[in-house]
Amino acid sequence: MPEKVGCRMASWDDLMSFVRVRYEIMRQVDDGELWFNLPTGGERTQIVSVRQVTGEDGHPWVEITSPVGKDSELDLPRLLTEAGKAEAGGVISVDGVVLFRHSIPLDDTALDGFDRPFRLVVTVADRLEQELTGADQH
Repeated sequence: MPEKVGCRMASWDDLMSFVRVRYEIMRQVDDGELWFNLPTGGERTQIVSVRQVTGEDGHPWVEITSPVGKDSELDLPRLLTEAGKAEAGGVISVDGVVLFRHSIPLDDTALDGFDRPFRLVVTVADRLEQELTGADQH
Protein backbone atom coordinates (compact mmCIF):
# COMPACT_ATOMS: atom_id res chain seq x y z
CA MET A 1 0.00 0.00 0.00
CA PRO A 2 1.53 3.41 -0.94
CA GLU A 3 2.48 5.79 1.84
CA LYS A 4 0.39 8.95 2.13
CA VAL A 5 2.44 12.06 1.44
CA GLY A 6 3.17 13.93 4.66
CA CYS A 7 2.08 11.05 6.89
CA ARG A 8 5.39 9.23 7.30
CA MET A 9 7.46 9.75 10.40
CA ALA A 10 9.67 12.81 10.18
CA SER A 11 13.38 13.40 10.48
CA TRP A 12 14.76 16.87 11.24
CA ASP A 13 15.76 17.30 7.57
CA ASP A 14 12.25 16.31 6.50
CA LEU A 15 10.75 18.85 8.88
CA MET A 16 13.10 21.62 7.72
CA SER A 17 12.10 20.93 4.10
CA PHE A 18 8.42 20.85 5.08
CA VAL A 19 8.48 24.25 6.81
CA ARG A 20 10.64 25.89 4.11
CA VAL A 21 7.87 25.23 1.58
CA ARG A 22 5.10 26.57 3.85
CA TYR A 23 6.66 29.45 5.79
CA GLU A 24 9.19 32.19 5.13
CA ILE A 25 12.23 31.59 7.31
CA MET A 26 13.51 34.75 8.99
CA ARG A 27 16.74 33.22 10.29
CA GLN A 28 18.48 29.88 10.50
CA VAL A 29 20.86 29.15 13.39
CA ASP A 30 23.24 26.37 12.36
CA ASP A 31 21.33 23.32 11.17
CA GLY A 32 19.24 22.90 14.29
CA GLU A 33 17.08 26.01 14.67
CA LEU A 34 14.75 28.03 12.45
CA TRP A 35 13.11 31.40 13.22
CA PHE A 36 9.96 32.80 11.64
CA ASN A 37 7.98 36.04 11.87
CA LEU A 38 4.39 35.12 11.10
CA PRO A 39 1.33 37.29 10.55
CA THR A 40 -1.33 36.62 13.18
CA GLY A 41 -4.11 38.96 12.09
CA GLY A 42 -4.48 42.61 11.29
CA GLU A 43 -1.14 44.34 11.64
CA ARG A 44 0.18 41.87 14.26
CA THR A 45 3.02 39.42 13.74
CA GLN A 46 4.63 36.88 16.03
CA ILE A 47 8.16 35.51 16.20
CA VAL A 48 8.44 31.75 16.62
CA SER A 49 11.40 29.41 16.67
CA VAL A 50 11.62 25.72 15.95
CA ARG A 51 14.61 23.70 17.06
CA GLN A 52 15.62 20.12 17.44
CA VAL A 53 16.41 19.00 20.98
CA THR A 54 17.20 15.67 22.58
CA GLY A 55 14.69 14.76 25.26
CA GLU A 56 15.42 13.20 28.60
CA ASP A 57 14.31 9.98 26.92
CA GLY A 58 17.27 10.24 24.52
CA HIS A 59 14.99 10.70 21.51
CA PRO A 60 14.75 13.71 19.15
CA TRP A 61 12.07 16.30 19.86
CA VAL A 62 10.99 19.50 18.13
CA GLU A 63 10.69 22.45 20.49
CA ILE A 64 8.45 25.30 19.32
CA THR A 65 8.75 28.58 21.25
CA SER A 66 7.39 32.09 20.89
CA PRO A 67 8.06 35.12 23.11
CA VAL A 68 5.36 36.80 25.17
CA GLY A 69 7.31 39.57 26.91
CA LYS A 70 9.85 40.40 29.59
CA ASP A 71 9.10 38.53 32.80
CA SER A 72 9.81 41.67 34.85
CA GLU A 73 7.07 43.54 32.99
CA LEU A 74 4.34 40.87 33.13
CA ASP A 75 1.70 40.06 35.69
CA LEU A 76 2.99 36.53 36.27
CA PRO A 77 -0.09 35.14 38.13
CA ARG A 78 -2.31 36.38 35.29
CA LEU A 79 0.14 34.99 32.73
CA LEU A 80 -0.05 31.55 34.32
CA THR A 81 -3.84 31.69 34.43
CA GLU A 82 -4.14 32.78 30.80
CA ALA A 83 -1.49 30.32 29.54
CA GLY A 84 -3.29 27.55 31.38
CA LYS A 85 -6.29 28.04 29.09
CA ALA A 86 -4.32 26.66 26.13
CA GLU A 87 -4.98 23.02 25.31
CA ALA A 88 -1.25 22.27 25.08
CA GLY A 89 2.07 23.92 25.86
CA GLY A 90 3.18 26.10 28.74
CA VAL A 91 5.23 29.13 29.69
CA ILE A 92 8.91 29.28 30.60
CA SER A 93 11.36 32.10 31.27
CA VAL A 94 14.73 32.23 29.49
CA ASP A 95 17.12 35.12 30.07
CA GLY A 96 14.30 37.27 31.41
CA VAL A 97 11.93 36.64 28.50
CA VAL A 98 8.73 34.63 28.92
CA LEU A 99 8.18 32.15 26.12
CA PHE A 100 5.19 30.00 25.30
CA ARG A 101 6.55 26.55 24.46
CA HIS A 102 5.30 23.24 23.18
CA SER A 103 7.39 20.21 22.20
CA ILE A 104 6.55 17.24 20.02
CA PRO A 105 8.48 14.00 19.58
CA LEU A 106 10.15 14.17 16.18
CA ASP A 107 10.40 10.50 15.37
CA ASP A 108 6.77 9.86 16.35
CA THR A 109 5.34 12.81 14.42
CA ALA A 110 4.05 12.74 10.88
CA LEU A 111 4.89 15.87 8.92
CA ASP A 112 1.22 16.73 8.50
CA GLY A 113 0.95 16.75 12.31
CA PHE A 114 3.40 19.63 12.73
CA ASP A 115 1.32 22.61 11.59
CA ARG A 116 -1.30 22.35 14.31
CA PRO A 117 1.04 22.65 17.32
CA PHE A 118 3.17 25.19 15.42
CA ARG A 119 0.16 27.46 14.82
CA LEU A 120 -1.06 26.87 18.39
CA VAL A 121 2.19 28.23 19.84
CA VAL A 122 2.07 31.27 17.56
CA THR A 123 -1.60 31.99 18.32
CA VAL A 124 -1.34 31.56 22.10
CA ALA A 125 1.90 33.56 22.42
CA ASP A 126 0.44 36.41 20.37
CA ARG A 127 -2.78 36.37 22.42
CA LEU A 128 -0.82 36.43 25.68
CA GLU A 129 1.42 39.22 24.44
CA GLN A 130 -1.57 41.30 23.36
CA GLU A 131 -3.59 40.66 26.56
CA LEU A 132 -0.72 41.14 28.99
CA THR A 133 1.33 43.90 27.34
CA GLY A 134 -0.98 45.47 24.78
CA ALA A 135 2.06 45.55 22.48
CA ASP A 136 3.26 43.72 19.40
CA GLN A 137 7.00 43.59 20.04
CA HIS A 138 7.51 39.91 19.30
